[in-house]
Amino acid sequence: MSIKKWCGLTLGPLILFFLLCIVLIAWIDPFQAYHLATEYLPPVDKTSQVYSNPGIARNYPYDSAIVGTSVTENFHPSYMNSRLGGQFIKLCTSAGTVHNHAVLLDIAFRTHSLRRIVYGLDVYSLVGESNEVTYPLPDYLYTDTFTDDAPYWFNKSVWGTFIPKCLKTWGQTQDESFRDKMYNWANQDEYSVGAIEYTALFESPKQVHTQDAFLEKARNNIETNLLPFITAYPETHFDIFFPPYSAAEWSNMESKGTLEALLALRPLCYDLLSRYENVTLYDFSVRESWVLHGRNYKDTTHYGEWINDAITDCIAGGEEIVIAQETLLDNNDKLRTWAHALHDAGRWIFESD
Repeated sequence: MSIKKWCGLTLGPLILFFLLCIVLIAWIDPFQAYHLATEYLPPVDKTSQVYSNPGIARNYPYDSAIVGTSVTENFHPSYMNSRLGGQFIKLCTSAGTVHNHAVLLDIAFRTHSLRRIVYGLDVYSLVGESNEVTYPLPDYLYTDTFTDDAPYWFNKSVWGTFIPKCLKTWGQTQDESFRDKMYNWANQDEYSVGAIEYTALFESPKQVHTQDAFLEKARNNIETNLLPFITAYPETHFDIFFPPYSAAEWSNMESKGTLEALLALRPLCYDLLSRYENVTLYDFSVRESWVLHGRNYKDTTHYGEWINDAITDCIAGGEEIVIAQETLLDNNDKLRTWAHALHDAGRWIFESD
């Protein structure tokens, strides 16, 4: 047998097999990297978030987006549509940094004309390096090129886990409620004082960070990962809010020695963001009917989906808008007072219902 014939008989079927794999992945496309799923329900869940997000950002129809960490995952786009107008989508990354959010915003702005961004600004997301991400990103899914997608086409998990998930729901189609269910973790845990105290810390810090410990990194993060979108897209309105952690989370910060350093980031954010006409800044951190009631929390940080809906109502009604830095400084005093009181008591001391 000649070498040419042997190559044809050996390499030909192999090449055909590889091409067939590519075609099947591009057709079924479990992460919706190339097109919106229309024949099945895509496996959009916690296990695939960094893989699913770029396809969601690129291929879903929307003109408004929710951006943030896990505390934004329980927003209901359908409710936001009715209260705020437009068509919303979730672009959330659990425990994400502002760079995680920027990567998704970049795709969103390149592929859509956006009227509104509702952005949950966690102080924790500001303290890393400006290019830091919580989990490694599959960069090949975040680019617009097709030629670097081999890790998607020939991925054992894609073939062994996610393709079967797609086939199990074959024939089902997405409706508007699917957007509400994306990454939603509501009703999976107990919401109570006991749940808060289970994750609360009431101990002396081993090290106390100075008030300016995170200022430089926070400034760099905002200037690198958020302001470029605000300035480049003045027609897009940014509703940026400080999430309503329970009062116990600020006590946790005191126990970790980071309370003053993290409180200092809030007026910094006001200084950097308030100068732009397309930005409205909200502070929900001292909303007492939320943050002092254990029934709203599954731990010191994460609140129930009814709070997400209430945040939507506040944005629609123009409540809790920060119009001066003094507002944040006064709110910081409240947070500091609650943190000290909880820390001194060593237990939850507010409403228990």
